[in-house]
Amino acid sequence: MPTRAHVPPPQGRSGRPRRPRAHFEQLVMDLGPHRPLWSYSRFVLRSPHRERIRERLEFVRRFFPELEGCTVRVGLARKRGVLGWGSLDPEQPGVWVRPRRLEYFTIAHEFTHLLQARRLVPAGERPCDLWALARSPLLIDGPPCYLRLPRALRQRRRLDPAEAALLCRAAREAIASRAAGERRYLARFERNVARALAAASPAGPPNRRAGPRDASAPA
Repeated sequence: MPTRAHVPPPQGRSGRPRRPRAHFEQLVMDLGPHRPLWSYSRFVLRSPHRERIRERLEFVRRFFPELEGCTVRVGLARKRGVLGWGSLDPEQPGVWVRPRRLEYFTIAHEFTHLLQARRLVPAGERPCDLWALARSPLLIDGPPCYLRLPRALRQRRRLDPAEAALLCRAAREAIASRAAGERRYLARFERNVARALAAASPAGPPNRRAGPRDASAPA
């Protein structure tokens, strides 16, 4: 009866028999459909400023991680005197902007309204300004509209980096004071900014009463 030759199993370098390879099924992770960052209205799609709008929106959005995975509707603010508007509907987030007055801070303010819709920021325009200021000095290229600031700062169209840093720092301090129980945190912010600007401004000549020598001086 013929016999079969015994074939030893393959061995590794150590001389031990190799284990048979196990075959695993390939796992595929389905993360669902990709959600776009923006949904543009037909007015934005037709606007010659569409690319500028997109670039500025995406720059500001980097500082709002809360909007991750959210598609934001983008429209144009067409009402006279309105620089922007943000939706307070958490199911339909959207912002409306004015292309020729598209400051970073205006966008940050409207994005903060989207956080208010999710109850992540206290309601109201003044808290919206404050939380937008606290994001980053890089977003403060213009003064807020609803918080009371000194006239010299409020009437400025553009702010310099030192002023932006001052407003951001004061806003963060005010928010921290609110977390510690301060109820008048908005007034505290306004007061601290006014004091800081007064201290930084050059001092004028000291006021003094006219003495006898001054009174006798010729007019």
